[in-house]
Amino acid sequence: MDITISLVTCDDVALLHRALTCLSDDLGDTHMASLSALEAAGFGAQPAWQAMLAQRGGVPVGALLASPLFSTTRGGLGLFISDLWVDASVRGQGLGQSLLAFALREWQPVFVKLSVYDGNNGAHGFYSRAGFARQNDTNLIL
Repeated sequence: MDITISLVTCDDVALLHRALTCLSDDLGDTHMASLSALEAAGFGAQPAWQAMLAQRGGVPVGALLASPLFSTTRGGLGLFISDLWVDASVRGQGLGQSLLAFALREWQPVFVKLSVYDGNNGAHGFYSRAGFARQNDTNLIL
């Protein structure tokens, strides 16, 4: 697999935006994050996210976007993975696992948290194989 994974820099935000738009399309979601919103949140005075891109020939084929999250019950800094996308053309080749492993090596969180749509059985299987366990939490949004 001739794919490279690297941290997203300000120069890469347009590619990250393209990858996240593909994720929204794959999930049937409305893509609300604009390129300028991503730039401001990721490279402003207090960066709100960290991300990495997997590329083949300058074209994004995978992405992971996460935000720092502190937990008193877990005793340290964790990551909330809000977005993990692998292009259909390279699914099943271990790229999702590689993106997760890269994030763990790079950011060394005490824990990782994420949400998965109830009906997304493929994602449930993927995260289960990666070692994630269901929690008895209820996600609430205001």
